Parts: sequence; C-alpha cells; structure tokens
Amino acid sequence: MTFAAMEAWQAWALLAGAAALATAMFFIKLRPPRILVPSLSLWQRVLDASPDVTRWERIRRAVSLLVTVAIAVMLAMAIARPSRTAGAGSGSRGRVLVVIDSSWSMLARTRGGDTRWDRALAEARRVAASSDQVAIATTADGVVEGPTDDPVLIESALGRLTPSGSDASWSSSSWPSTSGMDSVHFITDGAAARSLDRSIVVHSVFEPVANVAITAFDVRPSLGPDRKGPGSQIAEAYLEVANFASVAQQVHIVLVRGDATINDSRVEMAAGEAYRQVIPLPRQGDPALRAHVEASQNALDMDDDGFAWIERARRLSVVVVGEHTEWLRRLLAADADVRATFVVPSAYREGREDVTIFDRWAPEMPPSRPALYFAPPPGTPWLSGSSGVTAAEERRPRWENTGSHPILRGVDPLTIRIERARGYASPVLVAAAQSARGTPLVSVSESAERRFLVVGFGPSESNLASAPGFPVLVGNGLEWLAHPEAQTRSLRPGLASFGALTATVSGPGGVSVPLTRVDGVAVGVLRTPGLYVAEGGGARSTFAMNAADPQRSNAARTSLEAGSNAASARGILERSWWMGCAIAALVLALVEWWTWQRRITV
Repeated sequence: MTFAAMEAWQAWALLAGAAALATAMFFIKLRPPRILVPSLSLWQRVLDASPDVTRWERIRRAVSLLVTVAIAVMLAMAIARPSRTAGAGSGSRGRVLVVIDSSWSMLARTRGGDTRWDRALAEARRVAASSDQVAIATTADGVVEGPTDDPVLIESALGRLTPSGSDASWSSSSWPSTSGMDSVHFITDGAAARSLDRSIVVHSVFEPVANVAITAFDVRPSLGPDRKGPGSQIAEAYLEVANFASVAQQVHIVLVRGDATINDSRVEMAAGEAYRQVIPLPRQGDPALRAHVEASQNALDMDDDGFAWIERARRLSVVVVGEHTEWLRRLLAADADVRATFVVPSAYREGREDVTIFDRWAPEMPPSRPALYFAPPPGTPWLSGSSGVTAAEERRPRWENTGSHPILRGVDPLTIRIERARGYASPVLVAAAQSARGTPLVSVSESAERRFLVVGFGPSESNLASAPGFPVLVGNGLEWLAHPEAQTRSLRPGLASFGALTATVSGPGGVSVPLTRVDGVAVGVLRTPGLYVAEGGGARSTFAMNAADPQRSNAARTSLEAGSNAASARGILERSWWMGCAIAALVLALVEWWTWQRRITV
C-alpha cells in the first residue's frame, strides 16, 4: 500500500498513533457521581444478586472498543490518502514521466460524481507514490514539474493543472524529451486517437457516459440577395447538435444575440442523432452570437456552448478627409456595411473611427488609427526619406503584376490607366505593387503602433474612379486595415498563431492571453471557449474559439482498444481510498452513537 499525502513510514506511524490514542481514551474512567442515600440495605441486596449475563453483554465492551479504534484509523487513513500498491505496469521505480491528457473530454462527469480528470489526477498520484523521481507533463503545457522526489512539489503541480484542450494531432513524437527516464506513463480517456510508442504505459480513465454537444457552430454569409436596410438578412448561423446518448432525449436549444434571445426550441433527438439548423441573421443587432444546449443526460459542460461573431452586423466607421471626395462618396454610399463621414481637412480631428481615408491630403503627423492615403502631397514630412527625398514621379507607369499582398487580391491592374504616379521614400513603406520600372504604386506600412496604406496616384491622375478594380482595391484595403486578424476567426483550442504585429490578445472576461514571438509570428494558447479580441497597429479584430469536436464530445466511445497496452478502467480498490475512508468513519460514528443511545453498546 502507498500513501499520496506522506511517506509510508509517516502514514503507518499516524495510523498506529490514532489507534493507540483511541484505545487510551476508551479506557479513561470517568469519576462516578456521588449520591447520598438513607440506607445501603437495598443496594446491598442488588449487589449480592448474581444476574444472568448474556453473551452480548460479555463482548459489547470489546465491540465498542473495536468500533472506536476503527473510526480513528479511518480518519487517519483519510488524511494519509492510501492507495493500493502499484502492480505491474501501473508504477515503476526510478525516474518516471507522467503525461496527463489535457483534452476537454477529461472533464466529463462519471456515474460516481467525479470527473475523468479527477481520476487522472488520482492515478498520477498513485504512479508518483511508487516512483523514485517523477516529472509531470500535460498534452497542452508540456512539462510542468520535475523530475523531483518531493511529494509537496508533485502535489502542488497536480493541484494547479486543469484541462485546457489540446491538438488532436498530438502524439508521442511531440512529447517532452524522455531521455534519462526509466518509463513513461500516459493517463487518458482515449477520446482522441493518438500514435503512441509501444513502450509507453497507458492508463485509462475512460467510463462511457451520455452527452449532448454542439458539434458545429459558425456564421456564414447569407446566400440570398444583399438588400439594404436594418431588417435585411446579412448572414446565417449554422448550428449542429448531437445526442451522444444510448437513449432518446429532449434537447433544449437557445440562441442568443447580444442580450436578446432569437431562438428558443426543444427538440426530441434519438440516440446518436445529429440535429442541424440554419438561422437567418438580420443586419440590425449585436455582433456577438452564442448558442447553448441542455439535456437531462449530459456529462460534459464544455461543449454545451458555441460562440460566433457577426462581422458585418457592426458597420465599419470610416472618416473621409479631403476637399473633393465625391468619387469616394458614391462608392461608400453603395456599401451597406460602411458608415462614412466626410470632412474637409481643416475640420479633421482624430477620433475612434475604424479607418480614415485621406484624399490627396495628409496630416503633419500620421494618426494612430488605420489609414488609407490616395496620392498624398509629395512634401509630407513623414513620407519622406532620411535624405530629404520626397517622392519619385513616373509618367504613365505600366502596372503589369498585381502582387501577392491581400489588398491586391482580385484587382485587375490592366484595367487601370495611370498618367502619373509617385513613389514615396519613407523607410517604413514596403511596396506591395510596382511599375515595370520599379516605382512603388501601392505601398503598405505595418507596426505595433499603426498601419496604413498608400496609393501613389489619385482620380485626377488615373481612371481609378471608373476602373473595375477600384471597388475591389478599396474593399480589400478597408478589410486589411480594420481587421488585421480576420483570418484567425473560429480557431481551434490549444496553440494558435497571430500576426507578428499583434500587440495583445484578450479572451472571455477580458483575460489577457500571454503571447510568445516565434519566427515572426505571435503564438498563444487559447484555453477557454468564447470570443477573443486581437489588437495591433491601432486596429482590433474579434474571433471565436469553440470546443466543437464530435470526436471528443462522444463521451460514450474511446480509441483505446482491448488487447493494447492500455490498462483497463480501474475499480475503486485501485483508486484513492481517502473518500471511502472518510465515509466509513462517518458511518461507524453514527452506528456507535445510535447503539449507545439505546444502551446496546457501551
């Protein structure tokens, strides 16, 4: 037998001390009360009588003593947290690496009321107690402790771990280094199939349970005609719910947009049935969308909620600055997703707009908000080079290649005739499109503080206003400026990458996600389903992260096959006994109190 809370000799000393203390307290004699009586004659006759003593009366004092000692020993065992001595394949002497599956399916509740994660931690403690040195790791965080032989450090590491999702492609090839380890133990429920080396000892905490889950939830553009007006449909929400139970049950489905419930229904679902629904979304309303499901047999809460962000529900705020902006007014007025404000240069003040468009004018200092510049004046100081060179002009440049930047996707340069173009010498500008002679025609600038786009020609120097590529160029530019991380929407749990210039990422409740800069990108771990906000370059982008995964939500199946090196689900004798010891002590105390009240025991 091993003990999770202390060394074996300390636990045995505690048990022996508790038994001895209970025995000593049982034999403490209480001083009888003194009572004055007028005569001892009557009492003498009672004392001289020889009453018949039953067998129970002869042993009931010994039974009371045994019950009292058992109560003390059970309480001591609950403190010491014993478990069955590790058998073959369940524990090893020497240096051991214990890896715990960090998938959200480990939060599924079992029939006993605990979760698979609770069982995994108990199993990790049992393996650690039978090992000399232990390193603790999870599939999401890697090594979190050790190797160490300090039980306090091991218990502290296990106590702060929580399931946080992990990549389904995770396998033993991406584990921490096992060099110097005598054995590796993997504790899992087998929800995700993994490629494991045969030398790894697998401990299964799987128990089949029923579950109802959102297996898919996202917002997609509406397939109908795009009509203007606050009541027009702009998108559709696609929802998929599955009943991973062996019996039919009623599922309650609620769809909430902002604070308003837009759909509330109850669906009878057969065993193993998947229910799919498409909900039209009008333009007017909050961009935040949340789906929730409830059912009587539902073992996992993590997949009961789905999140989505209706990007087009919030109109893009654009400020256009210039003296003659009619050519832009016509274009922006035709876009129902844009709310444009037009001001003259003398009235311009930087505000909280999403994007600012400067038409043949530029402020003395670049604004912190994302900006699009059309043919800014060549004398603009912050667009000049360090040598004082302002702009290099080219007459009738030939724009032959579109370039690979996102702002030029879909733009046909052959339809744009340019009479004159300026290439600005600022070192912060990077050419996205060049003429045949190398003059920058479209340039971009990205930094953690700001991002902007410069088009080296305007409507008076080209046919830009009437060219087929004009709306595409402006639309791409607004999207790139306002939503720098739009490509990260609907991410999977676990490790996620963002643009190199992403300054911060915050999750549900405003909790900041720690970012690490690796090979030109920002990397962070997304642990909680919900809506996230990425900020950088003066812009922000909202995206959703969901736990929707049929493979993990099907809590009635496991990828662990019989006959493999996976240990079978362990019974109560192979798990931690401390809860059973505490319950046994309580039951014995109640029995002793009840029998003592009725003078059955001492």
